[in-house]
Amino acid sequence: MTISPQPIQTLLEMRDISKTFGVTKALSGVSLTVYPGEVHALMGENGAGKSTLMKILSGAYTADPGGAVVINGQPVTLSDPLKAKAHGIAVIYQELSLAPNLTVAQNMFLGNEPSRFGLTDRAEMRRRAEPILRQLGIGFDSGRRVADLSLGERQMGAR
Repeated sequence: MTISPQPIQTLLEMRDISKTFGVTKALSGVSLTVYPGEVHALMGENGAGKSTLMKILSGAYTADPGGAVVINGQPVTLSDPLKAKAHGIAVIYQELSLAPNLTVAQNMFLGNEPSRFGLTDRAEMRRRAEPILRQLGIGFDSGRRVADLSLGERQMGAR
């Protein structure tokens, strides 16, 4: 008896994605396929459509009719960032967008804060943040305020 290997299911597919702003065609028939364990980089000149494609994936923009986004083999509609987040999608942009008045841990969990009895659980936030910082080789404490970090430290934490 011969056993055929099962094809690897894609994690994410964006098929034939287009986006028009007025008379400007920002994207035309773009496709992207991501398999488990892969890392991808979108590269290109300014105006090539990289950010537009990621904004469609994150639900910030709606693609023109005709394309499809498929996650784990299932077509999905990502009509807003909350729907994208429910599917495990979040986009981290290259620009530093840190809240300097908050701690490193608070910035790491901004919008996804652990809570206990309806209140933000700062101790849990720090417990979760510390191993992540260690894994990334970042030597500063997650309880430090971002305003107290050097620019280099801020960039390390924002990578």
